[in-house]
Amino acid sequence: MEIHPQDLTLTFVCSRFPRKFLRHLEEVREIKARRIEEGIYYLEGDPVPMQLLIPPRLSPENNYWMQHLRGNLKRGNEIEELMKRYEEHSHSRWYQAAMDLIIRANWENVKEEKNMCEALRELFADELRESEEKGLAAGAEKKLISQVCAKLKRKICVEEIAGALEEKIEVIHTICEVAADYAPDYDVEKIYDKLKEGENRK
Repeated sequence: MEIHPQDLTLTFVCSRFPRKFLRHLEEVREIKARRIEEGIYYLEGDPVPMQLLIPPRLSPENNYWMQHLRGNLKRGNEIEELMKRYEEHSHSRWYQAAMDLIIRANWENVKEEKNMCEALRELFADELRESEEKGLAAGAEKKLISQVCAKLKRKICVEEIAGALEEKIEVIHTICEVAADYAPDYDVEKIYDKLKEGENRK
């Protein structure tokens, strides 16, 4: 099905007023910003309707959901209130779409909330499961690193460590190489982070 430009609205969401961007639009495309209310501007001069939202400037009373379209929500009251309000509208696809954007932009803080409502857990079941699996995997890797470091402190060689822990010698060798930079204290967290950095570069 063909969608006409008149049926679309492009929305730009910025954390602060984008002066350079708007100047560029006006000089190059002859598109001007018209303030509708605090934090909401219509960008006029193009066949496709466009608007600009600046969430920090929006009124929480009049534009609660749009005001939360940002990536710096605070743990505690702010996120808890958001979850409470979402639970009242969780059946609505519009609210689901809005919440999806908000939560993905603030996932690190949101996933730590113990009081996450059931509707939100259902909406983000896959992400929560993935986070839990990653947490379990990280715990197992750190345990292995700790065991390797304990044996390195006792001057045990790579081959013997691999045999004792029943791990591939290549895996133990990689851990030992990185751990050498943190001898003699062998900070497990720093070694783990360094190993992850190496994996991400591959």
